[in-house]
Amino acid sequence: MGVTEWHLIDANRADPWEASRRRELMVQIWYPADDADTSPLASWMPPGGQEEQRYFLAQSGVPSGSWALAPSHSRGDAQARTGGGRFPILLNSPGMDDTTGLSTAQAEDLASHGYVVVAINHTHEAFAVQFPDGRTEHSAVPLDSPPSVLSDVLLPTRVADTRFVLDQLAAAAGHSTEAGSELPQHLADDLDLTKVGMFGHSLGGSTTAQTMHDDSRIAAGVNLDGPILGSVLSEGLDRPLLMLASDTSPWFGNAGWESNWATNTGLKVPLRIAGTRHMSLTDGQVIVAGLATAGLLSAGMRNEAIGPIDAGRSVDLQRSCLLAYFDAVFGRSDTSPAGTIKRLAQPELLPHP
Repeated sequence: MGVTEWHLIDANRADPWEASRRRELMVQIWYPADDADTSPLASWMPPGGQEEQRYFLAQSGVPSGSWALAPSHSRGDAQARTGGGRFPILLNSPGMDDTTGLSTAQAEDLASHGYVVVAINHTHEAFAVQFPDGRTEHSAVPLDSPPSVLSDVLLPTRVADTRFVLDQLAAAAGHSTEAGSELPQHLADDLDLTKVGMFGHSLGGSTTAQTMHDDSRIAAGVNLDGPILGSVLSEGLDRPLLMLASDTSPWFGNAGWESNWATNTGLKVPLRIAGTRHMSLTDGQVIVAGLATAGLLSAGMRNEAIGPIDAGRSVDLQRSCLLAYFDAVFGRSDTSPAGTIKRLAQPELLPHP
């Protein structure tokens, strides 16, 4: 696989937190790469994501400098694979305050199976985003913001960010502007704009559902343990949405998810993974488990953060669900999305009661 960062500026939109500047984004892209490419392996997370992890783990008592992430399995700016046709695009929106790179385990697996995963840092909401000129923009949004901030400010901004990135991908694929000139060689030619999906964790899951509602180019989505917010809650969707919850999710089976979402006419697939917690649906599953194994976190703190499930098993279930679901949606398998998920069902993967 290859991975790259893409710097974008929306000339038509002011930044909601810095009105004197145009909206500026850093996007992280994983993609199938030329097997002969020998570019160095990239870091697991970009600098902003690493800063976020150091900060929050220090808050949990993990000493600074006592741990480090191994490199990823992706080569930085590697030449994209050619000759195998174009690849479906999967947009990704992280959780509130989170940066890209916190879903690397999911993204790399999808890229290894022929998807281009495009993850968006939502500037001034993400914990830290580093730009090419050396600036680092930190979050301007308190974590204890009232629900109205989520639905009235963050969600519309995230949706606008995502639609802008999709516009830029379309421009790059069509070579209609200079949008793709900064992408690795052949990547713009590999993009299949007829097959676009989206997934996201927490508020990124909310963003997935609302962006699907607002933009018909997105054929299907996956909500990883996030609430349904915005107009999509009352107006529903006409396309498939997989809702994959943690074992302690407040959304699973409650208002805002499948049981009370009567307006939704599209396929709804609500599942939860037994033994998980909210951050299990991110790379927190493997990072926290590794720190606990190394004795840097107690077993109690580990289970509170990511649950008692075996970390490898949890990651395998997440990857299998995402891949099987999108393969079914885009006709890369011979079963329906619902049928595929049912076929994958294991004791830890529980359907809506």
